Amino acid sequence: MKEIKKVFAFAKEYHYKLYTAVLLAVLSVFIGIIPFYLVYRIIMRYMGDLPLNFNYLLLISGLIFLSLLAKSFFFLKAMANSHEVAFDTLMGMRKKLADKLLRLPMGEIKKRGSGKLKNIFVDMIEEMELILAHMIPEGVSYIIVPLSIVVYLFFLDWRMAFLSLGNIPVSMFIFHLMMNSNKEKLESWFKAGAEMNANIVEYIGGMEVIKIFNQTTTSFKKYTESVRDYEKFTLDWYRESWTYMAGFFTILPCTMLFVIPFGALFYLQGSLSLSVYILSMLLSMSLGEPLSKLARFIESITMLTKKSQAINQILDSQELVKSEVEQIPRNSNISFKQVSFAYDEEEVLSDISFTAKENTVTALVGESGSGKSTIAKLLVRFWDVNTGKIKIGNIDIKNIPFAKLMDSISYVSQDIFLFDTSIMENIRMGRPEAVDEEVIKVARIAQCHDFIMELDKGYDTLAGDAGNKISGGQKQRISIARALLKDAPIIILDEATAFTDPENEDKIQEALNDLIKGKTLIVIAHRLSTITAANNIIVMGNGQIAAQGTHQELLDKSEIYQKMWQAHTDAMDWNINVKGGSLNA
Repeated sequence: MKEIKKVFAFAKEYHYKLYTAVLLAVLSVFIGIIPFYLVYRIIMRYMGDLPLNFNYLLLISGLIFLSLLAKSFFFLKAMANSHEVAFDTLMGMRKKLADKLLRLPMGEIKKRGSGKLKNIFVDMIEEMELILAHMIPEGVSYIIVPLSIVVYLFFLDWRMAFLSLGNIPVSMFIFHLMMNSNKEKLESWFKAGAEMNANIVEYIGGMEVIKIFNQTTTSFKKYTESVRDYEKFTLDWYRESWTYMAGFFTILPCTMLFVIPFGALFYLQGSLSLSVYILSMLLSMSLGEPLSKLARFIESITMLTKKSQAINQILDSQELVKSEVEQIPRNSNISFKQVSFAYDEEEVLSDISFTAKENTVTALVGESGSGKSTIAKLLVRFWDVNTGKIKIGNIDIKNIPFAKLMDSISYVSQDIFLFDTSIMENIRMGRPEAVDEEVIKVARIAQCHDFIMELDKGYDTLAGDAGNKISGGQKQRISIARALLKDAPIIILDEATAFTDPENEDKIQEALNDLIKGKTLIVIAHRLSTITAANNIIVMGNGQIAAQGTHQELLDKSEIYQKMWQAHTDAMDWNINVKGGSLNA
């Protein structure tokens, strides 16, 4: 119930509507008892001295019809209120989760994977609607009304009250046996579902590679195994549960199981009047429907609790450290002081120290996996460092308000992501208040205006609709335009020209050179020719700084850089000529 209360807490803004829904639902269930009482009046009149004429039967039938109509009316009103609360609350939950992700380290987010997060954001939160729209209003009414009936039965005859409840311990014992025997199976089923969701997202995302390498669903082992596992655990759960559930749902609504035989015995012994016996039977019958519907909710509680736990695990996750004393940097000088960082237990950076001053270019070079991109991501607080400090303007970035830190940095990642909106809006995300002319200006600087104008709708073309019309290099230039529009004092280019052709790369480099005046630029480069003019080049190796200095200084003193430069120049000089079926370099 603790997890259910947490879900209920999300609806605190709409509690008055939820309470209204509960009240209307309770009223609806109480009105549903009236037909049973009216049938009791018919039976008693038939067995008594008063005549049972057509007009009386017509009156009672009309009252039964009106009570059923009123029951439906109040139930629909209750559901309208509860569903309004539910979907407002689900929207709030999704917003809160989205806000939470912004405050979590990227490691936490990547650890869960996009498939699992999609499952939580879409499916699991959607299933919380059952709690808010049904379980709370209907569940409360299905508890209050039967309790009220039982209390009334105690006033009539305490023995009949106990007899009307006799089926509940039997049915709950069956339910308890089912849950005890299936606890591990339910856990496995839940994990298998989450794993399958994650693999489905990965399978769809990797469809291009799967097609190229002719990997069918049969040969894509990870995907097919997760689907089979989910099928296996689902069937295991149902096979184990079917017998128990059949017994539970048969016995729970059978409220007359003990009332009829023992009531008849009490009547024959003369210790129970016929009127009380008949009324007890009818009231016991009225308990059947609420208890049956309540049982449906009981069946769902375990699964919903598991899903609620998954949601709350994210909301309770450790956030990036936030300092109580927030400071604003006065300049854009960056310094790393003895910084070390590890993904879980694997150390990625060790004792990193360097300074990147305002109005300078600092380049990071090194083999893949040497820690270059990690340095950039630590600067934008995708993670917090394990030891050491990162400072901007001599202020620890942990003490800079996160919004201010993000405003201070333009980050162009090597993993380009365009939202499924117009290209104009994708660029405008750098500065939402920018006018169209400003967007077009930076697009020209980033060398993407010409190819955008060649698209069917120009800047109004949706990035998703453009599809294969936009190459990797073009997407990269759009992301550079977005960063340029932001006009932040610190710019990070994480292999931002990796997919551009040499001609456009030169143009982009020229444009960037004009724009870094007064800014701090950090470039992660794979083409060494693009960073020869950098004020400081840091050579990374195995998570440590192997050497740093200008291009010429490193050529003079760093063996690693010398080898990298030689490899780069060899690649630049490589010419392939096809003559007579032979390749000559």
